[in-house]
Amino acid sequence: MKITDLMSKEAIKIHGHASSKMDAIDQMVSLMNKQGNVSDKEAYKEAVIERENLSTTGMVDGVAIPHARTTAITQAGIAAMTLPEGVDYQSMDGQPTTLIFLIGAPNNGDNVHLQVLSELSTLLMDHDFCEDLKNAGTPEEFLSIIDLAQSAKHEAETVKHPEVLAVTACPTGIAHTYMAAEALEKKAKEMGVSIKVETQGSVGVKNELTQEDIEHAKGVIIAADKNISLNRFNGLPLYSCPVARGIDEPEKLIQIILDEQAPIYKGEEVKVENNQEKGWHIPYKHLMNGFSHGLPILVAAGFMSVLATKLTFNTQFANILNVFGNILYLLVLPVLSGYIAMSIADRPALGPGLACGYIAYSGFTLAWLNNPYTTLSTSGFLGAIVGGFIAGYLVLAIEKLCIKIPDMFDGIKPVLLYPVLGVLSSGIVMTVLNTYLVIGHSFIMERVNNLPLISLVIIGASLGAMMSIDMGGPVNKFAYLFANALVFTRANNAAIIMASVMGAGMIPPLAIGFSTLVFKEKWTKEERGTTLKNIIMGLSFVSEGAIPFMQKDQKHVLPACILGSLITGGLSAYFKCGVMAPHGGIWIIYLMSNPLKYVLALLAGIIVAGLIITFTHKSES
Repeated sequence: MKITDLMSKEAIKIHGHASSKMDAIDQMVSLMNKQGNVSDKEAYKEAVIERENLSTTGMVDGVAIPHARTTAITQAGIAAMTLPEGVDYQSMDGQPTTLIFLIGAPNNGDNVHLQVLSELSTLLMDHDFCEDLKNAGTPEEFLSIIDLAQSAKHEAETVKHPEVLAVTACPTGIAHTYMAAEALEKKAKEMGVSIKVETQGSVGVKNELTQEDIEHAKGVIIAADKNISLNRFNGLPLYSCPVARGIDEPEKLIQIILDEQAPIYKGEEVKVENNQEKGWHIPYKHLMNGFSHGLPILVAAGFMSVLATKLTFNTQFANILNVFGNILYLLVLPVLSGYIAMSIADRPALGPGLACGYIAYSGFTLAWLNNPYTTLSTSGFLGAIVGGFIAGYLVLAIEKLCIKIPDMFDGIKPVLLYPVLGVLSSGIVMTVLNTYLVIGHSFIMERVNNLPLISLVIIGASLGAMMSIDMGGPVNKFAYLFANALVFTRANNAAIIMASVMGAGMIPPLAIGFSTLVFKEKWTKEERGTTLKNIIMGLSFVSEGAIPFMQKDQKHVLPACILGSLITGGLSAYFKCGVMAPHGGIWIIYLMSNPLKYVLALLAGIIVAGLIITFTHKSES
């Protein structure tokens, strides 16, 4: 509503005069009465004075806004008066009041009084706007100034609504999430397009998209490698793709929305599967959804368990940590399996997925039914992953089989029918398959436990190289997932392989940081500005800080990083450095075995990769 809709020129007094606050109120009430919306002038005046007795409505900058809600007002209205000489209105800053607005609102539950007061108060925070009103020569000019200011405010608010929305998320939610957001924001600025990017990272949802944002946007980009809740985007053009495309092709994604090439999202009626999400990317996305939820639990479990072994001086606290660690270890596989299933078939599949994950953890098989005294062996990550996919796709199948059940039962399908039938069907299938999954898992663990040193070095070097091949992409995630799976089993050589993977993942940003720090002349001012960021990211085991450099000069940067990571991974294994905490980088070196040799392995990879990058890089400075 326009503020001037509640005003009339008869209720505006230009260049008025008042001898006191009460005189000003008398005149303002009389002005309001001229609009014909006051049924009892004295009652209204008493209501205004009663409000003043609570606290003065004399603001700062010479402005006062007396107001009252009362049955003496039949229809909301505003009166105004300018007072060039000023009046003592007991204002907050003690200065004379030269501009008064009086607001009257009926006591009938209509909130127009509060809405208008809020908007008018916002406008009156602008000193220039107030001065323009005080200098108005006629009531018509006074009203015109208000209209122009309110229109300009609404226009500015409209511009604030972004044209394009985006959501970025990666499985671990550490770097790709934020790099994709930064790439989209940077490119949108270059294109002159307003954008708002919501990040769903390891620290939670940041810059969350509001319903108002969604209502005014042209479309939304979902650049994510895990499932994102899309219900809020119903009816909005939506384009979904892997998070890497948000980093590599931000302009292309933004242009898809601007050119209206994205399909309209219609909830469950339309699957958001563009060409980029077909084939291997679909199961990968489900797997990463489970992995992203299970990883923080595994990291905490490993950290607590390792720390417990170090606290020999406080056995009581060590025991507490060990108990907590074991509880978390118990939860890892059910959570992994549950969220894989949930990614496939939404919430009804969570219960069946959790059940299959626990079956994998417990090693429950048909053989146990025949002989309950049989020793159970876990099927580990292998079983949890298989169980998650079994549960998810069986729940999908159940949903399709139940599609002809009358609509009157729709309310109980997702909360009763699907979960119960899902647990029964997937539980039975998982119990049957678990016999073979346990055997497969045991076979792998036996080989890992008995690996000779040369094999450990080869595995450490190979996984190390994989950590740099795509720096946070599928190959990197596979290497990291493999190491995490071994950590969960607590196999003999798991700590060595985990340390190799973690060290190798630290090399790319540290090598870049080393080069930009030592060989400043080879880099631009902007590139040198990333030195501290890359060093901190590298030390924290976040490899993606090197991606911008790799994108600019993949031909030289990528091979150098792969070689450096291979060297660090192999040396770390050769030195038998080990850690059972799956994350933390250099900050958990206290928990490692052979920490000094681990630093030596890191330095070797950093220097080799850094020197190659430096002397193959063509300076732009």
